[in-house]
Amino acid sequence: MERLLADTGRINLVVSGKHTAAQWLDLDAARRHCEAGASIWHWASTYEGEDPEVILACAGGIPTVETLAAAALLRRDLPDARIRVVNIVDLCVLTPPDRHPHGMADAGFRELFGTDTPVVLDFHGYPSAVHQLLHGRPEPERFHVRGYVEEGSTTTPYDLLARNGVSRHDLVITALGHLHGRATVTGDLAAAHARHRDRLREEIRRTGTDPTEITEWKWQR
Repeated sequence: MERLLADTGRINLVVSGKHTAAQWLDLDAARRHCEAGASIWHWASTYEGEDPEVILACAGGIPTVETLAAAALLRRDLPDARIRVVNIVDLCVLTPPDRHPHGMADAGFRELFGTDTPVVLDFHGYPSAVHQLLHGRPEPERFHVRGYVEEGSTTTPYDLLARNGVSRHDLVITALGHLHGRATVTGDLAAAHARHRDRLREEIRRTGTDPTEITEWKWQR
């Protein structure tokens, strides 16, 4: 908002949500993050300076919550896995700089996403929109974009996420599928998360509300 209110020479559209939103960064960090358009959230990552095995990326309020929750589950289940978390506030940084003025330079893009690391990217809109932006970047097929696929109607927030394959458990399952060299462990973990997701959905159908493990989840540093 600080940037938008100081902006001139263009039209800015502000969409305000109705619900309380989490605050992940302090003001100085938020300013740097918004200026960059996307950055690594080191406090949520576990790769300790080494090359990550998988990158969890997110754009949008709810996708950020689900991605952080997925990172926390992976941290709990596979504490030695090297996970990088990248948050995006300006989707246009994904575009090559010769196609959009906000496009991130190749060096900056590599710093965030590497060159061959699998990326699980959770987005609040249609996945095809992100794939279009990534066209022209090296190896765009390594980006596994999850988003709205028009599943569900009047239901609970978690059930709607699960129906569209973007719940925290679905993101964990997708990430586990790209942690190469750990097949003996990741297969069982993925199956366990799928069963837990399905049990949550059964409970939601019975009660009509999301369970507290979803509604009261908080990031534990």
